[in-house]
Amino acid sequence: MCGIFGVCGKAVDDNAALAALEAIAARGPDGASFARIQDKVLLGHTRLSIIDLDDHANQPMYGLGRQLAIVFNGEIYNAPQLRAAIGDYPWTTDHSDTEAILAAYWRFGEDFLSHLQGMFAFALWDKSEAKLILAVDRFSIKPLLIANHASSFYFASNAAALGALGVPLLPYLPAVHSWLADGQLETSAATFFSGIDQIPAAHFAVLRSGELRLKRYWSPPLRETRSISAVEIESWLRESLTSHLLSDVPVGINLSSGIDSGVLRALAASGGTTLHGFTFSFPGTPYDEAARLKALIGDNKEWSTTAIDANEMWRDFPSATRALESPLGGVAIYGHWRNGQTARAAGYKVLLAGEGADEVFGGYKYYAEEAIKATWRAGQENEAEALFQDFARRDPVEWRGSAAQLVQAPVEGRLRAPDGTSLARSFLTNSFSRTEKLSDPPMQDGDAVRATMWADLAYLKLPKLLRWQDRCYMASGIEIRVPFLDHILIERMAALGWKPLFAGGFTKSVLRRMAAALLPSEFLSQPKLYVATPQREWMKSNLRRQVEDMLDSGAMLVSNGIIDLPALRKAYKDYATEPSLGNSFFIWKYVAMEFMFQCFFRTSQQDRRIA
Repeated sequence: MCGIFGVCGKAVDDNAALAALEAIAARGPDGASFARIQDKVLLGHTRLSIIDLDDHANQPMYGLGRQLAIVFNGEIYNAPQLRAAIGDYPWTTDHSDTEAILAAYWRFGEDFLSHLQGMFAFALWDKSEAKLILAVDRFSIKPLLIANHASSFYFASNAAALGALGVPLLPYLPAVHSWLADGQLETSAATFFSGIDQIPAAHFAVLRSGELRLKRYWSPPLRETRSISAVEIESWLRESLTSHLLSDVPVGINLSSGIDSGVLRALAASGGTTLHGFTFSFPGTPYDEAARLKALIGDNKEWSTTAIDANEMWRDFPSATRALESPLGGVAIYGHWRNGQTARAAGYKVLLAGEGADEVFGGYKYYAEEAIKATWRAGQENEAEALFQDFARRDPVEWRGSAAQLVQAPVEGRLRAPDGTSLARSFLTNSFSRTEKLSDPPMQDGDAVRATMWADLAYLKLPKLLRWQDRCYMASGIEIRVPFLDHILIERMAALGWKPLFAGGFTKSVLRRMAAALLPSEFLSQPKLYVATPQREWMKSNLRRQVEDMLDSGAMLVSNGIIDLPALRKAYKDYATEPSLGNSFFIWKYVAMEFMFQCFFRTSQQDRRIA
């Protein structure tokens, strides 16, 4: 795991290159260098040493007598198999996965990406063809930002490095609008910075003679192509986990009281690997993960916790926002930022995480609702009603009525904010409300259940979680690995079909069955916690003075004509004084974006651009 940057078309001076290295230093604290590969082509890299710790594996790395050069961020989990299969490549390292990418390109040409299993963002220069290849993994677990500026092409792991190289950091107002109106980000290639985009998931780009060609190299299977059993799924998850444990340094895990991380930890233990767990917690609140975990696993020396405090979070808001280069997504995202600091202090560079399990294994209620609707519309009304009643018997509060009523109910919008609602239009000024928002992401072909799950996986839910997670942990030099997002596992899940995912009135039935053999029964009987932090309490009371001070201090969103201050101030006062916990997301979105503007868009030139 590392940080990368590069420029094609402009001779960058040493001071700018050194500033770019500093901007990505946290992503790779174990080494830093840049090199002019040839005239007006520069590549830079900061290294987090995890596989092949020898200096020979440093980057930029060359191949074929300097005909090839690469800077790479990520891990190739099938690198040992690739190195064995491409045995006649002129290797210069012992077991570097970076060199496995060079060898795959040498052997397979531009088809080499289909041979890579892992998470990656890299830039590969082919001197013989004078072309630059930029690629990201199938889910964009690792970011790669690009920009054209002053007749030159730039790329980097973060926007700060692009800014250090001379790319202006100006707000992209459609992205700002999408966040304030719908709580959405990472639904497209756009970022919060005008003129700076990102390579989309499962795509690569070829830059040659100043022209950039973008191409998709992988698409999700949305239809069942063959029969596969749940047993095979379980077997492949074990294989995925084994490959994700490939490391020359210790590996830990982000541990919660849910089954996703619990299954990964238990699977690793069954194979002889103990994963030290790291958990953020809220002591003395109903949302205390540490208390729930202690009840489930008891006192355990292989487990560390980080207590999260409201006032500390407000103090850290600017630092976390600068690390994220986006609005802070919620109290839980701040918890991950702090969790990374704890893991790094404990000597860890690699953590596993359970992200993707809900989207891949069918963990949300509305997936099950889509399954019931699809069954009904296929003319199988009795089966649809039986499936509905399976869920109703388990949870009569959440599942009321009948399958027929569910099918006839109004369709909800595709955009689902973290706690269910969006910022009312009345808080945006009339002029800003007319600003274009980001367009809705495309709906995939295929059955409604798989299409809904894929929309979350590719556009609506997981991309922003992955980006927040990457930046939270890389701010402390921690690599996050996500075994549930192995593309082969996902292809097999498509072959399994969606019906087994909701068997017996459970979401994630396949994963729950696996968990039953690995975890205490208490893990399986817990309800899914959709609100797992005291964010509502903090925004209503603990942080009320700070929020009101921000509203009263001439905030940038107000001075730039984006927020209607009287309307927002009244809405916040009403919210803070009402007896119920209500919904805090409307005020959180404002606060998070205000800090974003304060951290990145303060200059008078930028203010005029907004106005």
